[in-house]
Amino acid sequence: MELLQLRYFRTVASYESITKAAEYYHIPQPAMSQTIARLEKELGGIRLFDRKNGRLFLNDKGRTFLESVDRALNELDKGVSSVTTDQTRIAGPVRLVALENRRFILGCVSSFSALYPEVNFSISHSSDPDQLCDLCICAEKSYRQMNTSIPLIREKFVVALHESHPLAQCATLSPEQLRGEKFITLSPQFAQYGVTVSLCRQHGFEPDIPFICDDEYYVRKYVSEKMGIALAPAVSWAGRLRTNTCTIPLEDPSVTTTSYVVWDDTKYQSPAVKEFLRYLAGEAAALSGNLI
Repeated sequence: MELLQLRYFRTVASYESITKAAEYYHIPQPAMSQTIARLEKELGGIRLFDRKNGRLFLNDKGRTFLESVDRALNELDKGVSSVTTDQTRIAGPVRLVALENRRFILGCVSSFSALYPEVNFSISHSSDPDQLCDLCICAEKSYRQMNTSIPLIREKFVVALHESHPLAQCATLSPEQLRGEKFITLSPQFAQYGVTVSLCRQHGFEPDIPFICDDEYYVRKYVSEKMGIALAPAVSWAGRLRTNTCTIPLEDPSVTTTSYVVWDDTKYQSPAVKEFLRYLAGEAAALSGNLI
């Protein structure tokens, strides 16, 4: 049994595709198929995958074997990194998935890069299952197989609406006052959507959401164009709303959202990743309005 076989097997299991795994390693698809077939033969002729509707799926034996392969390869990678990486030098790649608090994260990336110019960042703003990352900033305590997290920012929601809206003169707003309004939200992968739907349902009505955006810029733009109202995270969007838009606090102060920075503590973290994680937590703690 060869090390390369195990790496190929783990990649095929991750993609659930021989073709995608072959593309990842830049090898012909038949070569990848032959490697997996040879591995199954060396394991006594057992099958690690089942096929259904043209896709590969790990079967029970495959899942059991993958757990052992993951542990073995992770320990090997840690060992290699421990002897080949300068443990004091802050340099190299940091791979981020930033699903929440984008402006804050990008600001931290900019200032951190000025301090450590040898660090290079790869940043994604989408939840792509094939995206490799060291750290994820999201509204959940886990992300895919990454289950270690710390809370980063907890913030209240306010109601964002055009300054000419009849509710703009209120000092505070109750959820009941929002019944019948048109809501503008980000897509369901973001916390804002879930908070909007949950708050309305808790008060006995379904929100009317005619506009769902994949970029918060357009949520703010549509509010400024009198196309609807939005529940806005008070810290993340502070100073970003347009001049003709005002914000009104909700009467219920418990309407909050928390973003987390998530990582996999079973995998090796480079000095650059560790230092950026520490830096991120420190900058978040200093944010005005952060309830953590």
